[in-house]
Amino acid sequence: MHNDKDQRDIPIPPIRIWILGAGRFGRIAVARISNRIQNAVITVVDDRPFSMDRDGITKICEDGIQWLNRSLFLDAAVDMIVPAIPVHVVAEWLKINLLQSYEIESIEISDAWLSRLPNAVRGAAGLAFVSHADFICPDNCPEPKMRCTHTGKPRPMDLFRLLAKRDNDPVLPIVIRSRQLLPGVGGLYPSDLMSALDTVCQNSHRPMMIATACRCHGVVEFMRLKKMGGCAGLI
Repeated sequence: MHNDKDQRDIPIPPIRIWILGAGRFGRIAVARISNRIQNAVITVVDDRPFSMDRDGITKICEDGIQWLNRSLFLDAAVDMIVPAIPVHVVAEWLKINLLQSYEIESIEISDAWLSRLPNAVRGAAGLAFVSHADFICPDNCPEPKMRCTHTGKPRPMDLFRLLAKRDNDPVLPIVIRSRQLLPGVGGLYPSDLMSALDTVCQNSHRPMMIATACRCHGVVEFMRLKKMGGCAGLI
């Protein structure tokens, strides 16, 4: 849930899983989920034709964000969404849902703000990548709570909590936790996306930071909205 500093881990493994992307990380997700979660119902979406070496996978050739926008609604048949495409899925999904009611303006991230985040690297306008790691993490990290898998050193504050603590800034942080489903496989709860959309609409007068983060890594995007009409949220 947005801005929740006490977010819990996954209590029950999800069964109905959407994977956005059929590249390297999408295929890693398919393999690990298929091997570890019994009776998983997996849908993979990619904008290029692709094949899977496993049976029982629903394959959809379509832009991942467009498909997610069309397919995600209240009571949709999905328990977890695994982003495996090179875009900020949460921010892009929010933008699609906001475009009919708002003009969306990216906000340039100041050097002062960027310097307060761990190992921050600028992306496109308003976008930055942040990480507690200054090295390449193993793709099968189990994300232990207390110590880093790679270094063995005590883990700093969870990044999703650190970003949510920025609520004393003029910019409103809206943080979605990427929850570890399996080692190296993180996912989003659909209800977290819906909650984020409602929060954005309720605070449309404020500049905001949309963030997705796990314990160690994250992406943030700063934006401002100008209202053109109402915002009904998901139905």
